[in-house]
Amino acid sequence: MAKIAIDMMGSDLGCEELAKSVKQYLSESTDEILAFGAKSKLDKLFDGLDRITIVDAEDVIPMEIKPLDFLRRKDSSLYKALNSVKEKKADCIVTAGSTGGTIIGATFLLRNVPGVTRAGICAPFPTRVKGKACVILDIGANNVNTPEDLYTFAKLGRLYSQEVLKVSNPKTYLLSNGVEEGKGTDEIVQAYNLLRERNFPGFEGNCEARNVLDGNHDIIITSGFAGNVFLKATEGVASMMNQMIKDAFKHNIFTKIGYLFARSGFKQIKETMNYRKYGGSILLGINGVVVKAHGNSNAYAFYNAIKVAKNMVEADIVTKINEAFYVG
Repeated sequence: MAKIAIDMMGSDLGCEELAKSVKQYLSESTDEILAFGAKSKLDKLFDGLDRITIVDAEDVIPMEIKPLDFLRRKDSSLYKALNSVKEKKADCIVTAGSTGGTIIGATFLLRNVPGVTRAGICAPFPTRVKGKACVILDIGANNVNTPEDLYTFAKLGRLYSQEVLKVSNPKTYLLSNGVEEGKGTDEIVQAYNLLRERNFPGFEGNCEARNVLDGNHDIIITSGFAGNVFLKATEGVASMMNQMIKDAFKHNIFTKIGYLFARSGFKQIKETMNYRKYGGSILLGINGVVVKAHGNSNAYAFYNAIKVAKNMVEADIVTKINEAFYVG
């Protein structure tokens, strides 16, 4: 049985939407929930439910915050939720709140695993192969990374792919502007050399952005700035294509009839590319399980984010990362 800390206050859709996720999760598991937020609201939302403890915390960490300001806001829901993991009162934390605040708080309160130069935000992306995800990191924890950071991300991504996604021998690539050796920025070229020199298992070289989601790539390593641009560009293109397809089928009576014949295929495509089923991103390399759901996560997406956190706890991923980076 796991104890899961939930930051109820940071969501764009409000704590009412997150409460739906928590109720569904509790109905299907034997785990316990620590819900951090305004007690006056949460008491009403969770009235009569077992296995849930409400911790009063009305302060909300804003989207942009400086490290010292975060550390001063000890009464915020995010600070208290992260601190519950630090104090071993909870096994993991799930939040849809401030990404910057989550990274700052996790770094200061939980600390990096010894040997991890930089923690990275990892996320499984849907691919054209049904049921297969591509792990990409970092997608926004850092703006600038060193070659050694990228090597660290490769180790973290491989552990996540093996232990959580159960890929026995994942193939790892560097995101670059060409597949040839020597392509990319200085840090990409140097990271390429590090991975080759150290015989990193499963390293296959560079990958161009257009091939990342073709189903043939298990892990993509990138600096946080480029990874975040890739993430948002992918979301934007997917949204645009979805709307263009809808508009095309609404054009006239014949296109509407055509949709009736094709809708099962489009339904399958929509399900394959539904990022909400993956729940959230994971801050890997921290001494604790930290899952960051999208700010506008609906009940389905946040429910899946809670499941991601539970899977990470069951995989004992933090212990395995500590073992992998231990230098005796």
